Amino acid sequence: MKITTPMTILCLILSLFLFARIDMWASEKKDDSNETVYKAEKNYDGKKKEYKTIEAVQKEIRVTLSLEGYFEDVDAVPFSIDTISWSEIKVLAPPLHGSAILEGKSILGIDLEKIQKKLSEMNHELSILNLNHKILASELRRDEKINKIELDKMKRLEQYNRDEFNRYKKIELPYEKKSAAYDLKKYEENLSYVMEELTQLRKMYEADDLTEETEEIILQRTQNDVNRMKFSLEGAKIRKDKTLKLEIPQSESEKQYSFEKKILSYNANRIIKPAELRKKNLEIKKVEEEKRILSENKVKIEKDLLTLKALSPTAGTLFVGTFDRGKWSGTKLFEAKLKKGGLLKQYEEFITICPGQNIQARIKIPEKNLLELSGVKNGRLIPGTNPDQKLNANIQEIKKFPIEPKSYDAVVNFTTPDGEKPPLPGSSCIFKIITYQNENAITVPKASVFKEEHDPEIRYVYLLSSKGKPVKKIVKTGKTSGERIEIVKGIQLNTKILKEKPDA
Repeated sequence: MKITTPMTILCLILSLFLFARIDMWASEKKDDSNETVYKAEKNYDGKKKEYKTIEAVQKEIRVTLSLEGYFEDVDAVPFSIDTISWSEIKVLAPPLHGSAILEGKSILGIDLEKIQKKLSEMNHELSILNLNHKILASELRRDEKINKIELDKMKRLEQYNRDEFNRYKKIELPYEKKSAAYDLKKYEENLSYVMEELTQLRKMYEADDLTEETEEIILQRTQNDVNRMKFSLEGAKIRKDKTLKLEIPQSESEKQYSFEKKILSYNANRIIKPAELRKKNLEIKKVEEEKRILSENKVKIEKDLLTLKALSPTAGTLFVGTFDRGKWSGTKLFEAKLKKGGLLKQYEEFITICPGQNIQARIKIPEKNLLELSGVKNGRLIPGTNPDQKLNANIQEIKKFPIEPKSYDAVVNFTTPDGEKPPLPGSSCIFKIITYQNENAITVPKASVFKEEHDPEIRYVYLLSSKGKPVKKIVKTGKTSGERIEIVKGIQLNTKILKEKPDA
């Protein structure tokens, strides 16, 4: 079929008109000035499907991380009453939260009556111990001298008793036995003498035929002497038996017992006397130890008395409560303890003195953001007390170990404008830092990038084929900023992709 020139011109005019209408309609419908509507393949009813497309455009991708934290005073000094031995810490005059304090001035008033009384009692007790020590030392010196004299005396007495006992055994005991026998013999001889005298008188008087009355008297008297001597001899025999069998053995036993008792006493005294000196020495050492312990305790109480005066270690502002990485505990926890009559515990921090000259921020970093912060330091710090203020800041340090599950601690330094006061310790802040920035990024809407169901790591977009059919295109995505996502690989700038996922 031959086409004439007018026909050709007419076809060109119609084509240009048609493209102009399509472009005008697409311009009305496009999103972000690059959305296009295409009619491609037909539906089952014969109508062509419409696909909205959008171009990959060049835009800046910026990822800003916002991290919460608190301001802290680097030079802040937590205060507690660290007594060594005194445990009763009773408040008389509570501290004033927010007040200024000078170094060496009392932070609060503590009841000192009991500790001062205790210190006075210890001084009195120490004086008594000093006197006891002096008395015992004097007694020991005296007893050492007396003991030496008594030991020498005991040695002499022991030797004397040994000699006396030996003399008794060798001389006195045999003599007592001889004496008992000799007494009996004496009575026997006396009786013999008297009997012999009586016999001679009888012989003499029997020679006379006539016995005179005087002679009879003499004979009778002599006979009486014989009878008395016989009786005396009988008594002597009894006494001899008693002496030899009872009295002498008894005396010998008593002497032996007395000797042994004295020897035992001497031997015991040889042990007891030095032991008494050692005991006295131990008593002195005990008193010395009691003095040492009491003196040490007195020193501790004296130090505790000074500690209870609660003198400020530095000048600054008083904050009732404590700080944990800048986060303030508040006053509620200590209200009951710091009222008049309240009781504090040893080593319990209840006050923080903040000089207020060196303020920094402590921020909490989720562990998932640690990698993003590698290589970036500078950001802006927004005080909670002035959200419109943005302070230049930088990360000084990120702690190596987590402070709690999934969180790390970081120190942020900042610069306060001239003439302005730094933020108060304990006030909140937000640290904003740009972790990624690409001014020439190829971007598309996040909603136009899809994930594979079997592998969510695989991202893809839809392109239109030359026949107008949707075609999957695997892409590599980068960072996300707002509603747009960076395309690192897979499509070029100005590439048109489907805005929405096509129906299956």
